[in-house]
Amino acid sequence: MRTETYNSPTYWQPFTRTQNTSQWVTGLDEQFKNATHRDTLPFAFKTGSVEVCLTTNSLWLITEWGGAGKLAIRTCFDPQLIQKVEQIRATRNRVEYRVEGALGTFRIKIERPHSDQSLLHYTTSLKPAQPFTVQSFPRDLYLLDTDYNPLTTEGMVYVTQSGPTSGLAYLSVTQPSEGSVFYFQNFTALTDYCQTTQTEPSDTVTVQWPEVGFALPSSDQPLEAGKEVVLSDAFIYLSPMVPKTEFQAADQFLEALGQIYRLLPKPETAYYDWPKASERTIQALTDSPHCGRQIEKRYHVNAYVDATQKPPESMVQLAILVPLWEYQEWLGKPIALVDQLQRNLTAYYDSKHETFMRWLPGGVFKEEERSEEQDPNKIDSWYLLHTLMNLGRLAEKGNTDAKDLLFRSIEFVIKAGHHFNYNWPVFYDIRTLEVLKAETAEGKGGELDVAGLYSHVMVQAYELTHDPRYLNEAVASAERLCGKGFELLYQTNITIMSSLTLAKLWKITGNRLYFDLSRLGLANVLARLWIWECNFGFGQARSTFMGVAPLKDAPYLAAYEEAEIFATMLNYLKEVGQDVPETVRLMFSEYFKYLLHRGRFYFPSELPVEMLCQQPREGRLIRELPIPLEDISTGWKQAGEVGQEVYGGALPYILTTYAYKQFDKIPVIIFSDYPIYHAEYEFTGRNEGYVVVRLAGTSDFQCQVRLIAKSRTLPTVQLFDEDAPGSPALQPVEKEERYYEYRVKGNQRLRMEWGPNKKA
Repeated sequence: MRTETYNSPTYWQPFTRTQNTSQWVTGLDEQFKNATHRDTLPFAFKTGSVEVCLTTNSLWLITEWGGAGKLAIRTCFDPQLIQKVEQIRATRNRVEYRVEGALGTFRIKIERPHSDQSLLHYTTSLKPAQPFTVQSFPRDLYLLDTDYNPLTTEGMVYVTQSGPTSGLAYLSVTQPSEGSVFYFQNFTALTDYCQTTQTEPSDTVTVQWPEVGFALPSSDQPLEAGKEVVLSDAFIYLSPMVPKTEFQAADQFLEALGQIYRLLPKPETAYYDWPKASERTIQALTDSPHCGRQIEKRYHVNAYVDATQKPPESMVQLAILVPLWEYQEWLGKPIALVDQLQRNLTAYYDSKHETFMRWLPGGVFKEEERSEEQDPNKIDSWYLLHTLMNLGRLAEKGNTDAKDLLFRSIEFVIKAGHHFNYNWPVFYDIRTLEVLKAETAEGKGGELDVAGLYSHVMVQAYELTHDPRYLNEAVASAERLCGKGFELLYQTNITIMSSLTLAKLWKITGNRLYFDLSRLGLANVLARLWIWECNFGFGQARSTFMGVAPLKDAPYLAAYEEAEIFATMLNYLKEVGQDVPETVRLMFSEYFKYLLHRGRFYFPSELPVEMLCQQPREGRLIRELPIPLEDISTGWKQAGEVGQEVYGGALPYILTTYAYKQFDKIPVIIFSDYPIYHAEYEFTGRNEGYVVVRLAGTSDFQCQVRLIAKSRTLPTVQLFDEDAPGSPALQPVEKEERYYEYRVKGNQRLRMEWGPNKKA
């Protein structure tokens, strides 16, 4: 493990210094030296007191840290002139100002939440005096020395907003003082601004040293006179510590994110019947001619609805088959489609190249213009390993054909891993291993997290054979993930699966490095969440809160990848148990909750017609077909621009398998929108017994639990807090003939008792 200090030449994170600055930096030091209306807030940061001051066009908060630097926070900006500042309210932890300017009246609320000296929260709203369009507004944070000079500062930028992800920026300052800043802009509060101006907050939070934070998106649509609108709702977490390693940076990131998430507004959730949705989707996958095709008397599912211009793909077959096998086990009875898809697996093996292929061998591309991956001799690094991973999952369940295909293909992928030294390119030639596309973008490297997916496959092979060769491969590849910091993530589901594997390697080997790398991977994933509700434009009829995009720079959420992330999160909680960091346990549980709520909006029938793209890039869109759309974007874009994703059909039955707990001969299904990562049961009589479940999450958050009858009516049931012996039964918040619904705390053990002698 690297433990060099940040000024070591081998430190993992490059330095950032002032180079090309915007017009907002020039002359800033003189403005501060001539500032007026100086005052001190009644509360302070850990780093010191907070001063309020006024320059010609802005009201500022300034705090010192490290004895050699300052942080300046611009709370409002009027390009012409600020005419008057008035403090209208002040308490021990909160201050409110009214600012009169040429644009109108600003209202600024500044608070220290819960007396926590690490956090500052400020909200700025404006009531315009007359209509105007927003053009080129400045950012809100500036890094300064003690003489207010921003040009002498330097430090490191770890991660910033990418596209529509959360409005965050995380960095450290190393000169002239030391400390770290985590900035978060609550985009949910900007709904009215975005609706009025027809803008969105994608790529609005960044770092252009020494400027940090949010800049209002410009628009030709004016703000309305006399209508108050929020312009900023920001949180700042300050720490005097500069991380010495990428793992310390990940832990500090998780600490800051967890504190801020607790303070954010969150949308209400509503129950959706995922078992019923699973039945409809599986029927469509099995029977609809739009979802699949027969080739040489074998049934292959399409990637997208009616997309038959390309040969079938192996990943698509396995993406449907593997979770369907798990659902079949959950259901307790066979599903015909499982057997159909199993029979076609051998068709994707190419004995000439001795590996599993992406495209069905012998298939024909019918399109005149092909995309870059439409070449049977071109391998996308993640793609082959993902298919082998799913073959491994089938092998773990006793499927001998899948095990045979995995081990007939594994030597090829080991040869490729050695050839690339576990640093995987984007595309390479299956015949020669020649690199056809080295980097995702210039200077960004290849598919960085694929080294973790390779380790995942090797751990599977090790667990199937106990051959130490595979464990050695897993270890060698895992160590290639070191030094990637917050650039590790290429594909979100791959990164989180890598984190799960790294946790397993930690347990197998006892080497703490792998658990450190595991947490780093999780921080990469959580940094790409959409922790805001898009309530403008088309977003008014759908939810994206707590979504996560499939790729680092993807501008949309994707059904299949979200489902796979959902399942992997639960598996991670089960694998790591009490060693899961609290923020991870909370954020995983909240992701679980909100995908169960908003996953319905992937079905086109759940959206108004005008919100659906009528000419998708792949195949066509059939609104009443219960197959999810691949993509949901922000409020001004229609859903389904990529297509209606047949392999996204795994979404409903993955959510069913992982969120609904049922046991043979027990007449009740337990649904929880927080993960159930442990469950046990006992029969205490012929028609009675109990089930004890352990919920994830944290005790300061609540989740929804439903007790659902397997038959038409619910038997006599009671729900108890297992950790409070002798306490009365919990009371349902909703009671129907077929279910009882409860609100309970996270991180709790619950005991469900059923039987004819129990009274609800």
